Amino acid sequence: MKVTLTELEQVARDLGIKVTYDDLRTSKGGSCRVMETRRILINKHLHANEKAALLARELGRFDLSGRELPDRVRRKIESEADAQGERLQLSA
Repeated sequence: MKVTLTELEQVARDLGIKVTYDDLRTSKGGSCRVMETRRILINKHLHANEKAALLARELGRFDLSGRELPDRVRRKIESEADAQGERLQLSA
């Protein structure tokens, strides 16, 4: 079964990460910190599959250990992060 964007957005909410979709023009998106708030910005013009892959990749940069996640959601996040070599383990 496919992991949905909604499921990944819920993981972000549970971590206290704000996800926003905007017209980024020259970028697909990424994560940043604004003051004390972690954010993931995603280009609103991307296809839903690309949005999910980017969100999963960025979530893979955070420490998800000890978090209750469905196995398929955890696998999606780990596979996207591993594909980009981005296992930094940031704290949310």
